Amino acid sequence: MSRQVVSIRPEAPITDAIKVMLAHHISGLPVVDSADNLVGIICESDFLRRSEIGTEHERNRLLSLLLGAERVASEFVKERGRKVEQVMTRQPVTTNEQAPLDEVADVMERRHLNHIPVMRADRIVGIITRSDFLSAVAGPLTGELAPQIRTVA
Repeated sequence: MSRQVVSIRPEAPITDAIKVMLAHHISGLPVVDSADNLVGIICESDFLRRSEIGTEHERNRLLSLLLGAERVASEFVKERGRKVEQVMTRQPVTTNEQAPLDEVADVMERRHLNHIPVMRADRIVGIITRSDFLSAVAGPLTGELAPQIRTVA
C-alpha cells in the first residue's frame, strides 16, 4: 500500500489529471472534493474510449435504442468530457486498513480493479494497486524482503 496518495479535484481539467498521472507514473488517481472526501477515481481505463483518438463507441440507431438514452448520453459525456468529474468513475470500491489481504485480492480480481483506495473512516490513508501485489510476490521469489502492502493502524 502506498501512503503517499496523489489526488485531484473533480473540477480539474482532464489534461491536468493526465499530466499528474504521467509525472508520477501512476495509472489511477483518486478524486477528492474540497473537503478531501473521496468522490471518484480516474484511471487509465477511463481514457480508452475518447473522441480525440477515434476510439469512441459507434452505434447504430437500433442498438442505441436498446441501450437506452441515459446510457448512450453517459457514454457520450465520458468520451468527450473535459473535466475530471465527467470522466471519472463515481463511488469507487474502497477498503479499510484492517481488510485481510486475500479479501482485497478477491475484490480486485472479481471486479477487474487495478486500484483500491484505503480508507480510515471517511479519509483516504493509502491506495493499493496491482503493482503492490507484484512487489509483495517478488520478495519470496527472489529471496529479498518485499514491501508490505497491508498495514496495521
